[in-house]
Amino acid sequence: MNVRDILFQVEREWHAKTPSSEAEIAQLVSQAKAQLPTEYVELLRLTNGGEGPLALSPLYFQLSSVKECLELFHNNQQLLEQFPRFMFFGSNGGLELIAFDLRSGQPPWPIVMVDPIAGPESAKEIAPDVMTFIGAIGLESEV
Repeated sequence: MNVRDILFQVEREWHAKTPSSEAEIAQLVSQAKAQLPTEYVELLRLTNGGEGPLALSPLYFQLSSVKECLELFHNNQQLLEQFPRFMFFGSNGGLELIAFDLRSGQPPWPIVMVDPIAGPESAKEIAPDVMTFIGAIGLESEV
């Protein structure tokens, strides 16, 4: 099943924003710390930001827009210094950030939730890869 088929299933509660342009995506891909997963790029082609429930901890997800990701990659000096091996792409709408964990050195990158105040030691894997994570977007947790 592809990202579009998953994200727009009737039972999902996902509030999508306007899709990213190919120019925006190309800029993000060229400036990313590592190769972005194909499924994540496809997600951006469908929704440049958005929010809804998440059937994984932290139970709610706000997808950062391409512009917000670029700002995190280059302008947030504290995050750049404290989290050099993470690529942030969302949050829970509160304190926790959602990121690709690049510490393993090669894809597939696990998806982690981190507390930016507590530091990299707070990173908790919430999905082994981006497709598993996308499968939980827009669904309520059964736990």
